[in-house]
Amino acid sequence: MLLYLEYLPSLLVGMARIYPCAILVPAFCFQHIRGLPRHVIVMVMAFIPAPGIHAVLVGQDYSALMIVGLMCKEAALGILLGVLLAMPFWMFESVGALLDNQRGALAGGQLNPSLGPDATPIGHLFKQVVIYLLIVVLGLSVLTQVIWDSYLIWPATAWVPLPAVNGFSTFIGLLGDTFTHMMLYVAPFIAVLLFLEFGIALLGVYSQQLQVSTLAPPVKCLAGIGILLLYFPLLQDLIVGRLNLLGDLKHSLGLMFQVSAP
Repeated sequence: MLLYLEYLPSLLVGMARIYPCAILVPAFCFQHIRGLPRHVIVMVMAFIPAPGIHAVLVGQDYSALMIVGLMCKEAALGILLGVLLAMPFWMFESVGALLDNQRGALAGGQLNPSLGPDATPIGHLFKQVVIYLLIVVLGLSVLTQVIWDSYLIWPATAWVPLPAVNGFSTFIGLLGDTFTHMMLYVAPFIAVLLFLEFGIALLGVYSQQLQVSTLAPPVKCLAGIGILLLYFPLLQDLIVGRLNLLGDLKHSLGLMFQVSAP
């Protein structure tokens, strides 16, 4: 019992960084896991960094206020790390959301906000495909390894690491790269559907009896699904390529922060 209490502060500090990552990254499926199982998963993952944290804390005279401060700092870092790890999932979900928006699937929520938050079926499909390909091709260890490597750059017991010279530029570059590739991946869908909508608008000009507003949504939905069937094999390769870049986040973190001493 005393040994458990001795390791408890180290375990809490370790959980503080992992919890935001697990909540933000869709691959951990914390939107479906509720209650005690969620806490158990985070606690088990925190068993890996906890011994190293304990080895540093055991030689210090720490207080409860210091532990709370370390947990708040770790939670802030976990949010940053979770955002970086979740970028591929958000990117392809946004590709599906833009396709749904262009084909008119989200028109109901836009015209009547009382229907609740917009549900993007293709965006949700793309997110599930990314999770599936991550588990089948690379494995969850790609995500967890980035979390473990972050302790080498910013140890849990180091309060404030020194920011690198181009640290903020590196973070902005990662965001810009994500948005750029999102637009590149969705461009084929948008281009075809825009040309299709332009053609339907021309028909409406020369045929006054044609109900363009009624004809356009089903035609664009059929065309969007048809393009998706042709584009999906290439999209899978693009997803795997982006997931392979997750391993480079360790180097990106090293460019954002200088390696700190505990």
